Amino acid sequence: MPCELTVCCKFFIDNMKDMPKSEEYIKKRLCFGDYISCNRYKIYKEFGSGNIPPGLNPDDTEEVKKIIQCLRKLQGV
Repeated sequence: MPCELTVCCKFFIDNMKDMPKSEEYIKKRLCFGDYISCNRYKIYKEFGSGNIPPGLNPDDTEEVKKIIQCLRKLQGV
């Protein structure tokens, strides 16, 4: 089963439109494979789709740590 964000993931819509080979590779590896490890998916599941920065790379773990820390602080967690 693919990631539920595959059709509307802003990362691909905004950042990958001119890189079809890269898009295909990432989608095969993450969206239709191990999407649980995708950082965009992690933020979506914990904080909702409105909190995913559009340009966030699915593999950018350092940036995701900062975003999750900030979102948790905003929620008082």
